[in-house]
Amino acid sequence: MDIHIGIGIGPIRFGQEEESVTEHLGLPESREYIEFEDALGDGTKVLGYYGDGLVFNFDSDDDFRLSTIAVREPGHTLFGKDLFGLTKLQVLTHLAGHINEAPQEELHTEDDAPDYLLVEYVDQSLFLWFDADTLVEIEIGYRFENDEPVWPKSS
Repeated sequence: MDIHIGIGIGPIRFGQEEESVTEHLGLPESREYIEFEDALGDGTKVLGYYGDGLVFNFDSDDDFRLSTIAVREPGHTLFGKDLFGLTKLQVLTHLAGHINEAPQEELHTEDDAPDYLLVEYVDQSLFLWFDADTLVEIEIGYRFENDEPVWPKSS
């Protein structure tokens, strides 16, 4: 499916409810509720479509409307290209032709896990995760304008 920054993936749009996603993709392989740390009762519903490499989050802060999409497997395109398996330089070179924003980088390390590099395009709500200089996850979210969410129109 085509990834559309700030909009969604394929026919799925940010701001839709869980039922809209399941109408398009069928029942998920997993469904869970994760409570946010330091937030009483607030959390996110997570739908996992692992065969497609897709994870959808519906945050309580957004009235359980679709707020983020994680893409974890090849077969999905961003600006016409499947970026999975490419190096950071290859990915950033491709995106430079489409995004007019300097990315920010942050290294995430844990004692018992591999190091991951997060490359963020904050204004685009685009987050790219690299393991050993190879893209392993694309995460997108809806955009903000004047600190207010901008929900895309449904297709």
